[in-house]
Amino acid sequence: MSQKITIIGGGSSIFTPQLIALFIKSKQLQGSVVTLMDINPQRLELMDTLSRHLVEQTGSDLKIESTTDRRQSLEGADFVITTISVGGFDAWENDIEIPAKYGVYQPIGDSVGPGGIMRAFRHVLPMVELCQELEQVSPDAWVFNYTNPATALCWAMSKESKIKVVSLCTNTVYLRNEKFMAHWVGVKPDQVIVPPPAAGINHCAGILEWRLTDGRDAFPMILKKIRHPVIRWGLERYNFLPYSWPHWQEFYPSLGKLEGEYKGRLQGLSMSFGHPVHDMNVERGRVKSWEDMVANWMSGEGEVSLETLPKTEPVQVVEIMEAIIEDREEVHVVNVMNNGAIDNLPDDAVVEVSAQVSGQGVKPLHVGAMPEAIAAFLRLHISVQQITVEAALTGDRKLALQALELEPFVAATLTIEETPKLLDEMMSAHASYLPQFQ
Repeated sequence: MSQKITIIGGGSSIFTPQLIALFIKSKQLQGSVVTLMDINPQRLELMDTLSRHLVEQTGSDLKIESTTDRRQSLEGADFVITTISVGGFDAWENDIEIPAKYGVYQPIGDSVGPGGIMRAFRHVLPMVELCQELEQVSPDAWVFNYTNPATALCWAMSKESKIKVVSLCTNTVYLRNEKFMAHWVGVKPDQVIVPPPAAGINHCAGILEWRLTDGRDAFPMILKKIRHPVIRWGLERYNFLPYSWPHWQEFYPSLGKLEGEYKGRLQGLSMSFGHPVHDMNVERGRVKSWEDMVANWMSGEGEVSLETLPKTEPVQVVEIMEAIIEDREEVHVVNVMNNGAIDNLPDDAVVEVSAQVSGQGVKPLHVGAMPEAIAAFLRLHISVQQITVEAALTGDRKLALQALELEPFVAATLTIEETPKLLDEMMSAHASYLPQFQ
């Protein structure tokens, strides 16, 4: 069935090639128009060229368009996928390195902590403006957001518009992968029921319970097999199975200790359990490899095909779109307003939770209560995100400082005199992306 699909941030080499490949393979999306929109004309041209080549090579009847005009890209859209990164890798680098100067060490810096807060400040207004523009030109469209911080952005867009918004995470895809999940337990794929009921907030969520097809409890079996300290901590302490556990280190100060020696550059150093801090040089190298691959192909060297595309993080958005189009009831783990799905998290908070997807939309399923000790900690993070969103929408610098002071890593590390200095330095570094605070 022909659809109009718009990718905002269509110059992304992380998402766009994979999305185009999935669109080509989808029977439900045959004949669809895919519009790539990006403010970077060079990267947009690169992804446009690659996308058209893949379509032509496979004989697909997809139609590829590209534009730097956001409003034009949204006109008539049925589905909008957002993958933007305001400030790019340079801004992300500042999100990691400036707090490190103050002794606040973040392994990733894109969801919570000073980096996550500043990333929200940069992205909230553009995302809200996108939704408000969409209300004017395509009010019935769905927005599926992959930009971090997923929770704060979904909250802001849902609060400030009537557009249907769902934030998605590449980590939740594995919960529907029978082979991957069976490996965790040590059984055959046909013995697991996927996805198991999940609850939490993005990048700090877990599995509430998990039974195999024969009724056996999977948790004791996982404890016998898995040695990772964060997974064992969650199961042994709370009977709760963390997934996307590298991100959990950014939520709990007790899980995110620096093990490498800080000498002025945090990226690449080892954190607790041997996980390295995200390194922008690695990210830049990944983008360059895409650019080189396409450039070589355009100059007649090498071949680009669906089979030779580099592997990237998995996405579930196409399956969700297909379920909506075909009205087939599927369960996916998504980020939406709670509305009673998780008993001990606020109803008006954005949560990561199991949801039923069909032609009726994306409806969170009631999964009950999380372990209260974890829910209590997440309620603190939810409060930080709520204040962050309000500060980003209003440009209130006092609220921005309150959000930063409440954040657990900052509260555990900095004095009340140091926190304003951190905020000032980060605001100054990102000033060109923060018009609301000027």
